[in-house]
Amino acid sequence: MFNVYEGFVIWDGQIRTIEINESETDPLVGMALLEGYELNIQGVAGGEVTIRRLVFP
Repeated sequence: MFNVYEGFVIWDGQIRTIEINESETDPLVGMALLEGYELNIQGVAGGEVTIRRLVFP
């Protein structure tokens, strides 16, 4: 069972409304949200998280 909240992200220069599912586990990311994008996470305290659109020739 999850508590669900509404949140906002700036994604590809646009503000998007998203659902945030609270759980008592490690953080989760919906893979459907990342379709067509590259996710990069610097795994250090204060590290940067970037999401970039994939461009195919």
